[in-house]
Amino acid sequence: MSITSNIRTGTKIRAVPLHVLLASMRTLARSSGVLRVETDYHCWSFLLQGGLVWAAEEDRALETIARKLRAQKFQLPQVPQPSSNLRFPGYSLIVQAFRQQPDATSRALESLLLETFLALHLETTFSFVWEPSAPAELAVPTWPLTSLAQAANREARQWQNLQQIRHPYQRIQLIDAAGLLARVGNQHFPLFARLTTGQNRLNEISDQLGQTLFRTAVFFDKLARNKTVEILPLTARQMQAPPEANPKRKVTTKLEPEIFVVDDSPVLLRQFRDLVTSWGYRVRSTDQAVEAVDIILDSNPAVIFLDINMPGASGFDLIKQIRRQPTLASTPLVLMTAEKSVANQWRAQWASCRFLAKPRTLVEANVFRTELRTFLRNLAPLSTDVLL
Repeated sequence: MSITSNIRTGTKIRAVPLHVLLASMRTLARSSGVLRVETDYHCWSFLLQGGLVWAAEEDRALETIARKLRAQKFQLPQVPQPSSNLRFPGYSLIVQAFRQQPDATSRALESLLLETFLALHLETTFSFVWEPSAPAELAVPTWPLTSLAQAANREARQWQNLQQIRHPYQRIQLIDAAGLLARVGNQHFPLFARLTTGQNRLNEISDQLGQTLFRTAVFFDKLARNKTVEILPLTARQMQAPPEANPKRKVTTKLEPEIFVVDDSPVLLRQFRDLVTSWGYRVRSTDQAVEAVDIILDSNPAVIFLDINMPGASGFDLIKQIRRQPTLASTPLVLMTAEKSVANQWRAQWASCRFLAKPRTLVEANVFRTELRTFLRNLAPLSTDVLL
């Protein structure tokens, strides 16, 4: 009996190879629902209905599609969206983008899906969970899984010839600053320096350079061989270990606290996530204030960080909405803003929130990191923290 015949709602299928995952996706796409796929390094959600509608990487859905749309010279709409019966991160925004610029949005979606399938083809073992849903009237294109898999397979074969780069989600870190101008040329130096700080993934750099992912990979693979840049390894996800086989021995695995941050700046979200995860926390985020509370309700945050000035809903608006939710009413809230005014600090205090000023200089950045770490140590200590 094939594994696809044993797929049950909400049951995690563990440790399957790529061909089993793809066969399962083709079977499940005949109905409608969300397939959550995990590896040791990444997690994606696939919206399926008669094919593939959209793929979203964990905590990066809107950030990624916004980047893809910018590569097509089109900005993701930043206005309140009508509710959708498809509870999938950012779906309503994609619908509006498609209505405004169907060709640009289609190209952006196709690029995102091909990139995602390439990432799948460059990993080996997968776990997945299927959550069916009622069929919905789709307002965006549906993509055939077979053609996406075939295209990704062809490109994955090319990637096998690279010596230093193994995955499009790897980050690039500059090493040889002294020899940089000689290697990349003065014309490209400012952009190159900004892209190789160790914060940008290869696929992000590719879109900013306006060239194909594989061409970008070949370029940086050569620079890595010449010791100009370092290709940083993928970081393993924090996952709950399965219980031991011995039922008499009780095994408890404590997950580190989860932090949720709402800010309309994808750059700040990425920097915040990189910093806090480097300390050991799990992080979820969104840059869509209007949809934030619904997304937060699907998580279990120990602390929620809120920007103040955002399109559609301010941080103070979100405080009111969050406090009306029984499961979130007692969750600590921290307002983050670059506007360090007395009025904002008083409003935060009256709302029973903590206040954290965003940094604008290098000195302020160091102060921000110290204050943030202190907040988290007090509000959501890690298992490795020593509390005095």
